[in-house]
Amino acid sequence: MASIPSPVVAIKINEWYKHIKRFNVKEAQMLREEVRKDIDVMEEDEQAVLYFQLMEFRHQLMTDYVQPSKEPLEKSDYLKAVEGQGKKMSAILEYYFNFFQGMYEFKNGEFIRAIVFYKRAEKRLEQVGEELERAEFYYKLSEVFYHMKQTHVSMYYVGLSYDTYKAQKSNSLYMIREINCLTVMAGNFIDFECREKALPHLMSALEKSKAISNKPMIVKSLFNIGCCYKGLGDFNRALAYFNQVILEGEPINAIELLLVYYELSLFHLSQKEFIEGERFFKRGLEEAKNRKNDLFLSLLMLLEILFLKTANLSEVLNSLEKLENERGYPYMEDLALEAARYYNENGRMDESVKMYEKVMYARKQIQRGDCSYEC
Repeated sequence: MASIPSPVVAIKINEWYKHIKRFNVKEAQMLREEVRKDIDVMEEDEQAVLYFQLMEFRHQLMTDYVQPSKEPLEKSDYLKAVEGQGKKMSAILEYYFNFFQGMYEFKNGEFIRAIVFYKRAEKRLEQVGEELERAEFYYKLSEVFYHMKQTHVSMYYVGLSYDTYKAQKSNSLYMIREINCLTVMAGNFIDFECREKALPHLMSALEKSKAISNKPMIVKSLFNIGCCYKGLGDFNRALAYFNQVILEGEPINAIELLLVYYELSLFHLSQKEFIEGERFFKRGLEEAKNRKNDLFLSLLMLLEILFLKTANLSEVLNSLEKLENERGYPYMEDLALEAARYYNENGRMDESVKMYEKVMYARKQIQRGDCSYEC
């Protein structure tokens, strides 16, 4: 059997990647199987093999995003193979390697490491000719900077990405990324304490999610709107949207169920509505255990100590120590502030001061995040 020219296989890998970016799981899987067969009979080409191995890893990331598993994503054998070969990659493959590695680190909550790899990829971005591919890269950067509370930087990158996706009116497939961009923009406005500016973006994201009948995105949008109304002090509307999250999210086992159970637990317990608070606390605890989510187990345990037990200071401090990481600091800030209010309302002023100190500590750690990665 005659060998297949490597450029032919590379073109097919490019098509595979297009389907991955559009979350076309069925089409991506079909091309994946075709490429696997072609690689076995392809003419010798190290760069094409490296490209294939990188795309295998990217395919796994896409699959895990569309159909989240209860087990955390393990580092792909294909990426290990690429790292272990020690062969010089072309500039474009170096871009993809660092870009995909950054996505992997972000998925695992290693935001600083993600930024390191994204910034390395950015140095090779001039090798990427396709405008939509650059838009994808800019979106990913905006996403990780948003999580690191680098609000101005995030807003800059998400603006670059959104303008490109919004221009793709002829292709509804890119509306998913348009919705993602609107969500990040809204999150940045919230961090700017401009929730009234965030709300129209979130409403637009919900409208577009409904237009493409994307249930997970509908649920995510409902949750985000609920959080925005909560921040605006409109608790009745917040609760209405949170309850919609449960109605829409339970049939698809949405990850937002865990988030909304936590939010409802916190809201009702802080309002001394203990029957409702305990009900959502138990549902949240069950959900966190089922998903093996250590972060939310820690958060819920802190709520239990604070509102359902004696709010012993040493126990609260021990619980807050479990949030000593990049993902945990924003929650540490919020819960330490909640604890400070609780102690203040109950006349426990010394303990309240300790909690305010924790709030400032958490804020400092968040702000220092941008000094911890290389340029």
